Amino acid sequence: MWGRRRRDGDEDEPEVEETTETSSTASGSSGSGEDDEAKSDRSGGPLDESEVDLDEARKGRVDLGGLLVKAAPGMKLQLQVDQRTGNATSAVLAIEDAAVQLIAVAAPRSSGMWGQTRLQISQDAQRRGGRAEEAAGPFGTEVRLVVPVQAPDGKQVLQPSRVSAIDGPRWMLRATFLGKATNDAATFQRFVELVKETVVVRGQSPMAPGDVIVLKPPAGTRPPADPSQPLQA
Repeated sequence: MWGRRRRDGDEDEPEVEETTETSSTASGSSGSGEDDEAKSDRSGGPLDESEVDLDEARKGRVDLGGLLVKAAPGMKLQLQVDQRTGNATSAVLAIEDAAVQLIAVAAPRSSGMWGQTRLQISQDAQRRGGRAEEAAGPFGTEVRLVVPVQAPDGKQVLQPSRVSAIDGPRWMLRATFLGKATNDAATFQRFVELVKETVVVRGQSPMAPGDVIVLKPPAGTRPPADPSQPLQA
């Protein structure tokens, strides 16, 4: 795991650390079908790289390569890495006991992917012994999940989450809200605004639908002397 220390007085600089994940959780979906009712609402953001001046957009945002994410006071930033490829595939933005996980994937030029992805998310939750239901969310239809997970003490607990996705030009950004962001309206809205402020930098390289838009650590980060130790702010 790697990270950087926050400079004194620089409250908007997020702490950064790296963890690992398996490739199955990173890719989201490889489906390409989408019906009209499933289309997401991107009217208030997030933004595509073609819709902003990138130099200006980087001001006040953390540059993760494939994503530019808004810095916020007290925010900790964690990158999750695919163990198979070694690529960073998602970013978790956390403030106190709430968080949102962002994963951007390539999508077809002519249609979105959220309808098929929602189905896969629900089926996966049911296979794991959890439950899923669709509801109206800030970006269109969202999936509300409750699934069993293993707590640090080894016990199984039920973890709620709210999953939204936004279809952009040849990409889909998936946002999974966790912790207090699932049940506190003000906290949820705060994280929704962070998602809306995100800029997706897909690039022009050919990518298959469902391929993850790879992230990179921010400039100035370096591995700690002991990789087994957590980040120290």
